[in-house]
Amino acid sequence: MEILKVLGDPVLPVYAIIAIGYLLGRRRIVSVPEARSLNRLALTLFLPLLIFGLINNTPITAFDPVPVLAYLGAELVLFAAGIVVLRKMFGLGPGESALVSFSGVFSNTVMLVLPISVLLYPPDQLLPITAVVMLDSTLTFAGIIMALQIIRLGHVTPLGVLTMVARSPLLIAISLGIAFNLLGVTIPHPVVTFIEFNGRAAPALALFALGVVLSQTKITLEMPVVIFTIVKCAVFPLTVWAGLALLAPASPGAPLFVLASAGPAGAMAFSLALLYDVKTDKITQIILVTNVLSLLSLSLLA
Repeated sequence: MEILKVLGDPVLPVYAIIAIGYLLGRRRIVSVPEARSLNRLALTLFLPLLIFGLINNTPITAFDPVPVLAYLGAELVLFAAGIVVLRKMFGLGPGESALVSFSGVFSNTVMLVLPISVLLYPPDQLLPITAVVMLDSTLTFAGIIMALQIIRLGHVTPLGVLTMVARSPLLIAISLGIAFNLLGVTIPHPVVTFIEFNGRAAPALALFALGVVLSQTKITLEMPVVIFTIVKCAVFPLTVWAGLALLAPASPGAPLFVLASAGPAGAMAFSLALLYDVKTDKITQIILVTNVLSLLSLSLLA
């Protein structure tokens, strides 16, 4: 069966580094502070190189905004509904509600879906995955920061949001990649080699670090965890699929947008929870459980 073939290669080999990090974390061979240092290195140096190289080689002129808007619309609708459910039904605080709901719609596209896609598809077919990376690194990222600022301060400071987003190495890499691509800048081959060689280190480092952090997660499967695990693994992909079927039925990239939505919850929610002093127990459980369940969903959709 095709699903077993994809599960065997490349899904399980990519996931294996998470499992190794988990085992080393459980045995206390690698500590959580060490893992966070590795993750910071991956996010500030190696990941921007990977994203720059990918965008620089992406056929941006073929970009169709309609599927991206459908994806964004699915994120916004489910995110808003999730906050209402968490506040009204479970009595969670506003910050925790925002980030738990965010976990249900923010996929680990960069570190997991992208490496799997690169192994399965030629570069000229990766534009939908690249578009989701760009969307989540700019508008979605800025949106959740604005929500958290309003919750903490009672108002949003646009300068603070712009400063935080603009300081992101990932956003800088995206901006430079788009500029080099559209201007047709020729990059010297030694620089290309540097970018490609070092960019490949990003997913492995970040996923290993994620495994170490998840090794310290206690599973209690409270109802919010169960609900938003289902949202992430099933409801969000189905909503994206429905939005694409309605707004962009002829889009050749629709399967990859659905694939991006089916990825496990991204670690950004956990990082923002630490930054804004929000409880992390439910968020880390959602990240852990969705990483396990998405083994099959990614294999099926890839």
